[in-house]
Amino acid sequence: MDLIVRKDSFSPEKEHSVISSLTDEHSDWGGTLSLCPGSSIDHPQLHVEPPLPNAHLDRKSACDLRKLPSLDLNVVDLDLDLDLDLDLDFNFDVLPRFDWDRPPVSNLEENNARSSKIENLHGQHAVISGEQSCITFSLQGNEFREMIPKAMLLRERAMACNRRKDLLYLLMSYPPKPEADQADLLLLRDDFIKINQTIKRMEEIGFTSGKKMESDVKYLEYRLDKYGFYINLYYASLRLPRCRLEETLVKICGTEERGRIIGSAIRQIVYCFKEGELKVIGISSCPGIANATIVTKALEDLPEIRSMFEVVVSAKVSQFHSISEVQTHIAEQIHRLLGTDISQRLLGTDISLPIDAALKPYKNFLLVLDCPSEGINLHGLKFPEHGLVLLTAPAMNVYQIMPVDLEIKMEDHLLPWMLFFTNVGYFDSIQEIALDLIKACRSHLIAIILLARALKSVTNVAVWQLALEELKAHSKLRSPLEGTSEVMVCVLKFVWERKNIVTRHCIKHCTSMTKDRKLRIYSLLSCWIENNLIETEEEGEHVLQDLMDSFLLEVVSYIYVRMREEVRDVLLKHFIPHLHPLHLRKEGLGLSEAPKVAEWDAREINLNNNELSELPSRPKCAFLVKLFLRNNNNLTVIPPSFFKRMPMLRVLDVSYTSIKALPPSVSRLVSLKEFLLRGCELLMDLPPEIGLLLNLQLLDLEGTEIMNLPREIGKLSKLECLKVSFYGYGNSYRESKWIEKRIPMGLLSALSSLKELSIDVNPDDEEWVADVTDFMADLHELRGLVTLKLYLPEIGLLDAIKYAPSFKFTVGHHKQHVISCLPHSVEKEFEKQENYIKYNNGKYIPNEIKNALKCTSAFFLHRHWTVKMLSEFGNENMVVLKFCLLVECNELQTVIDGGEFCAEGDHQCESGADKKPVLESLEYLGIHRMMNLRSIYEGLIAKGSLSKLKYLALHECPNLSTIFTITLLCCLNNLEELIVEDCPKINGLVSQEPSSFESTQFLPSLKKMSLIDLPELVSIASGFCIAPKLERLTIYACPILERLSPMELSSKNLEVIKGEIEWWDSLKWNESEWSLKQQQHMASIFVELKRDASLMNQLAESGNSQ
Repeated sequence: MDLIVRKDSFSPEKEHSVISSLTDEHSDWGGTLSLCPGSSIDHPQLHVEPPLPNAHLDRKSACDLRKLPSLDLNVVDLDLDLDLDLDLDFNFDVLPRFDWDRPPVSNLEENNARSSKIENLHGQHAVISGEQSCITFSLQGNEFREMIPKAMLLRERAMACNRRKDLLYLLMSYPPKPEADQADLLLLRDDFIKINQTIKRMEEIGFTSGKKMESDVKYLEYRLDKYGFYINLYYASLRLPRCRLEETLVKICGTEERGRIIGSAIRQIVYCFKEGELKVIGISSCPGIANATIVTKALEDLPEIRSMFEVVVSAKVSQFHSISEVQTHIAEQIHRLLGTDISQRLLGTDISLPIDAALKPYKNFLLVLDCPSEGINLHGLKFPEHGLVLLTAPAMNVYQIMPVDLEIKMEDHLLPWMLFFTNVGYFDSIQEIALDLIKACRSHLIAIILLARALKSVTNVAVWQLALEELKAHSKLRSPLEGTSEVMVCVLKFVWERKNIVTRHCIKHCTSMTKDRKLRIYSLLSCWIENNLIETEEEGEHVLQDLMDSFLLEVVSYIYVRMREEVRDVLLKHFIPHLHPLHLRKEGLGLSEAPKVAEWDAREINLNNNELSELPSRPKCAFLVKLFLRNNNNLTVIPPSFFKRMPMLRVLDVSYTSIKALPPSVSRLVSLKEFLLRGCELLMDLPPEIGLLLNLQLLDLEGTEIMNLPREIGKLSKLECLKVSFYGYGNSYRESKWIEKRIPMGLLSALSSLKELSIDVNPDDEEWVADVTDFMADLHELRGLVTLKLYLPEIGLLDAIKYAPSFKFTVGHHKQHVISCLPHSVEKEFEKQENYIKYNNGKYIPNEIKNALKCTSAFFLHRHWTVKMLSEFGNENMVVLKFCLLVECNELQTVIDGGEFCAEGDHQCESGADKKPVLESLEYLGIHRMMNLRSIYEGLIAKGSLSKLKYLALHECPNLSTIFTITLLCCLNNLEELIVEDCPKINGLVSQEPSSFESTQFLPSLKKMSLIDLPELVSIASGFCIAPKLERLTIYACPILERLSPMELSSKNLEVIKGEIEWWDSLKWNESEWSLKQQQHMASIFVELKRDASLMNQLAESGNSQ
């Protein structure tokens, strides 16, 4: 490395300092040092005497450019072949000036471009020039190519810290209070000073990128990053391209707006003066809008400023050739303004003395320096420590004029306008209103952004005018709580009222999170779904985007969002407490009046099981998804416009009401998917508007008085489930209504999405036979049909079983008016089965029924006139049967007769042939009102028969004498519940068998046993050991059952015994079988059943209480 020092006017002291800097530390450097004629440097390590042109240094000599004295460095020529680990940073005039509005350079392409500019420099030397001296050196080494950009980046990063610090001070001067914690900001003031000191030190030593400087900058960046959430938004706004915005502002900013901009700058200056930590403040002008000189003049005239400083001095600085001339000129102006003659004092004194001397008598002062032109360099200018300096500059960075603690850019005080217009967009037609809105926000930056986002893309001038009127009326609001801005309350009110109920509750959830907490986006969506605020993640993403677009939430990173503290506080204090529930649940409260209209703005409303007679005429339910009005028997009319404002309603249940018709507004339910009208017995017609519900998937009309389906239903291409009940009123009625058929031809085939079809009819309606024939012709078009429920009056129609894998058929004629002995709960349980056949009033056993049973899981045999045992339908046809009900079959004598069905297999019958198990899949067997039933099973029982049976109920069987044989008991290992009721010939559940079985435990899974109205019952199990897991026992109306055996009640799990108190008190306990402790335990679990109350109700109540 060759270094040439050219001497023009270096003082000997500075020359020695420079050479010392070059030789103190780095011992691995070698090169050539040349001193220009006139140099006289005496340095022990150099041993060079002028005018020696090429003194050589050993490579081990040191050159630490980081210790160069304060110089204004300018690159003239540079050779980039330096092979030395040295980082340099210069104020390169040949490169673009640093743009303070830009972030630190991090873009690889931009770095490469800058490096390329350096590499393209064409000379062989670099010149480092002082005031009037220079050091010229030639550098060689490949690594230097990288060092120069690194040094530049370091300086840019430091200056970016300064810019962010300036912005944070700007924000602190805005109302109502700093967004950051005040305590932290007080601590940060010291860091502000460190920032400036670091920048100054870097200026003084040439902006090298040594480790110490790198560490300092990183520390400053770390400290400022803490406030990144508070300043980044504004920082980004100030860095956006502003050409059009500034043109707009220049055009529309009148005297009043300019006055507010100047007032804002003055407010910040006064704020900084009061803080007292900043000694030098610079102000730069904004061309066309605000001149910094106007600000300082207005500032000088403020009584507050006059009282704050003992003296205020203004001085204009022009462009001069040296710092000494500039300082002398400033001193002259100071003395002239103060009336002091210093002409004699300037001669032979230090260049900093005049200002010191002029201002020394004053305890504190304000010196205002006006620099109206560019190119002024005041970096060497010194000021006394006991005052403040205010520097004005044209539209450039004041840091280029002189080091300052804080720069105040007049263009930054366009921030309220810039924030508003960059967030709302440009609307030429409403600029005047926009200015009024900004004025009404009273410089509250967060409020300005919120309002701008709320008005973004709003072209309706009336909405803008409404916002302005609401802001102007804020004085009418109740006094806000401490620490809350009225403007913020008013703006958030404008925003809040334009959010739907779902979004409001999502906002509420966000405010409930810990203060200042970052919210993970995915977790936020999950919580919303878990709390039933939203239904899908996609819906949550729309809500989240709306909140971010509205500035209620801000993106912290790509996975986090955050709510500003002031926004959260205002929402919690003024809006969240008045938020109506998202889910209005008032089921079963006996309400006779509907909730208030305001409460209908909910996502789900449940008013089931009340006594409502009227509904609101036109409730606003923009985001109502589910509405339940079931079991309001007094409700007869739905208002004509009731459904007009329910565009998102997806589930509507008006079942079991007394409505007679649907209003025309039903056509507005464009999102409806489920429409339940079950049990509306007065509803006879559907309006044609039903065909407009194009998203409908379920239509339930069971239990209505519907005469026919309108042809418009064929338009419901998304309909998946259709349930309907038809009740005939005779030909005359149908003709009067111009009704040809209940289901128009071709209607079903148009329902291409139909998966479930249920059609119930009045069994007395003889015309259904003709209608169903036509209907069957249309049925084969439904390729996707899964479940089919039909009433088939003729056995031959069972061919329909091939149309759906799941079927529910009622076959045969039956009378609607005949009262069934079957409990409703049992019938409901039967209808839950996947597929079933209910065979009514049969007189023979048709092959169609036998074949259908092969794929049937549930069979209901009702009032068959001739069958004597269930086996007549073929045991081989009931292999998959799981659920069986036998009701009022008066000729039935036994369920299974095993003696007639022998075949090859593992089970031996009496004749030696093998037998197959019978009803091996059956789980539920219910027998009701069988007048001639004598037994359940006759003949030899094959192993595995009834092996899965869990539930057995025997009701009203007056001739039943035998329930279980020992061999049958051996098969019932899975039986869990046994009910025997009103069987007067039963004296015991088990017929007596040989004593070899006495030690066996039978019915090992039985948990619940009910013995009711058995007048001849003398023993439960004839002394056999049964039910070791029994939990509940009911014995009622069994008057001659006087003893209970420990073998019958051996279960340690027994929880309750129910019966009449009279029966319990009359029991005889064999002391040899029952200890006193056992008797006491039995008494403790006994529950009385009263004779004068409904037995079923008592059993139900006690069952629910257990």
